[in-house]
Amino acid sequence: MIWHTSEVTAVEDLFEIQVFEGQVEVVQPYRLVSGKYYRLQAVSADEKVLVAQWFLAGNLGRITTGNQPMLTAVFVGEGDLICRVNGVERRVRLNVVPATRSIGSRGGTLKSPAGVEITLPEDALMIEQQIGIEIVASPGLPPTARQFIRVIQISPVRLVLKRPTQLTFHFGDDAFLNAKPQLYFWEAFGKRWIPLRSRVNAIQGSVTASINHFGIYTLMVLPPADLERTDRLQIQNVKFTPRVFFAPDKNRLTIMYQLNAPEAVQTFVTMDIFDLRGRRVRRLLEDAPHYIGPHVAQWDGLTDDGVLVHNGRYFLLIRARMGSQRTAYRKLVVVFK
Repeated sequence: MIWHTSEVTAVEDLFEIQVFEGQVEVVQPYRLVSGKYYRLQAVSADEKVLVAQWFLAGNLGRITTGNQPMLTAVFVGEGDLICRVNGVERRVRLNVVPATRSIGSRGGTLKSPAGVEITLPEDALMIEQQIGIEIVASPGLPPTARQFIRVIQISPVRLVLKRPTQLTFHFGDDAFLNAKPQLYFWEAFGKRWIPLRSRVNAIQGSVTASINHFGIYTLMVLPPADLERTDRLQIQNVKFTPRVFFAPDKNRLTIMYQLNAPEAVQTFVTMDIFDLRGRRVRRLLEDAPHYIGPHVAQWDGLTDDGVLVHNGRYFLLIRARMGSQRTAYRKLVVVFK
């Protein structure tokens, strides 16, 4: 028995695990970024690349084998990378983390290897925040006959921005079978996917939408049918989830609405919360560029100064402009703590 253990130890010492990001070797402790690809290699003591079997312990990602084994880091968490050579097994600990960047009031851009990019304008944040993007499992099934491309979470998940930002999904060479992809937001209270009208750039292979809040987003094929055009600019189908904004310290009010117009041109939307005396409590959007179709915004129950509002009645005012056309929509909001 002692002889057998010594023999295995000696064989294990004949090779080591190497992880590469491109051509650069990643040093331990291994902190891999969600959405990034890594090359795997087993190397002998005399620096020869060995034929090996690769496995993952833990729901961290996937390994593809071939001429060059590759590991795709997917879900944030810890696990083991396992390598077997001639029946001998070695393990190294892995830690998958979100793509992150500290962004302050001056704004900035975070690009994730998952093919997602978010650009925050100046004054979108009151204070510096650690922004993260990671791939997550879908919290719910997609609508019938629709297909996920990827699901990502932008954190802090409860953050509502002071100015809207641009969210871009890059889909590259993904095939959509002649159907345009569209962004969707996961509305946690109603447990459903809400479509966001987005701009598709087929040449660059990207989809972009304007958002004022973080959370879970995805890219799907087969978006909803286009609206029937109206003879003038209109704000339609304004709905709240929840219908009464309760516990704003824990929940967010989701505001769903649609823009419609005679032609599919860009509109600019301003959205404000007022008290019953007509004093503005919070500006959620200011001349945010939108396209015709469904949109969503959120309110975290805070004033422009970051103070939680009192119980009572408020009203939402949405204003939209397109060229010389102007329109507005007003709806009562009930806050209950």
